[in-house]
Amino acid sequence: MDTIQKQRGLALATGGLAVAIGVIALLNALHFARVTPQEWVVTALVCCMTVGGPWLLLRAGTRLWRAWDPHFVLVPTLAVTLLLSELAWAAAEARLMVLVVWPVVLLFLAGYVGFGTGALMSALMTAGYLSAVALAEPPGTRIGVELVLALVFLVTSLFGCVVLGRIRHQRLALAAARADLARLVNTDPLTGLPNRRQFAAVFGAEMARVDRYGGSFSLGVLDCDNFKAYNDSHGHPAGDEALVELAGLLREQLRASDSVARLGGEEFAILMVGVDKATAARVAERIRRRVAGHGFGAGGHPLTVSIGIATAPEDAACPDALFRLADQALYAAKAQGRDRVALADEVAAEAIG
Repeated sequence: MDTIQKQRGLALATGGLAVAIGVIALLNALHFARVTPQEWVVTALVCCMTVGGPWLLLRAGTRLWRAWDPHFVLVPTLAVTLLLSELAWAAAEARLMVLVVWPVVLLFLAGYVGFGTGALMSALMTAGYLSAVALAEPPGTRIGVELVLALVFLVTSLFGCVVLGRIRHQRLALAAARADLARLVNTDPLTGLPNRRQFAAVFGAEMARVDRYGGSFSLGVLDCDNFKAYNDSHGHPAGDEALVELAGLLREQLRASDSVARLGGEEFAILMVGVDKATAARVAERIRRRVAGHGFGAGGHPLTVSIGIATAPEDAACPDALFRLADQALYAAKAQGRDRVALADEVAAEAIG
């Protein structure tokens, strides 16, 4: 959540207090509540401090609340708690209205805090209310009655906090389900790499970036040589294990800014950001040698790969054309004897020749 959204949330949370203060001012004008000028001054100062404090935190861009208040709801709620207690002190005759406002405040916490946090906030509100009544000592006040009233308010608030806790649990479960669904949709279940769908999105975004801002990137299409024979010799479980190990080797050889995905079967794609063709060829050759020198599985079985390289915008300026050229270079590497790297422009030159 960015600063502007937090400011809007804070304005919404404290906007109701302006209404409450306005109602108390009306009651004071009707002589129902008696608020002295000194009490109005104290109220104004408390409002400035409690509302202005969180605003200053947001304006300063501080991240002090991130660890314990990531959604920035507890800081405003603490401010509201203090303000409601202060209003109960300034307009003691309207203190029951202050208690009615608190459940509305709890609604702003729905989905963001659990039972414990909501219960703590409600306990602070109850303590603040009783302290305000004890300090104000309005005529006809009976502390015992006020204590019972506050306890009833607290029990009611705790019931509301149970509902808040359930809403938060459901919200977290829904967020986790969405994350799992996104992972299942975009991730290859065997290797943990992005799948073809996710790679296509990254590939298209990188092509758009180069088209808009310039620069270059290279695409590598990699295929395991004679993988069917590997499966026939060592079994399909060993083949799956080899693909998992190969995925780890590819991650190991690439930068964090690069992308690698499993397109399907034993075919992988590599996207090297900001890399020209000569550099991409060196990276691909390093990957080829690393795979060829690695023993796969418990038996250390050999496995080789062939890689086709195409570079944007040098070879093509649209995703489909670039992928087709890289794929053609891959098949040229296969035709040349496998376990090698082929470049799209070299394949094109050979075809012309």
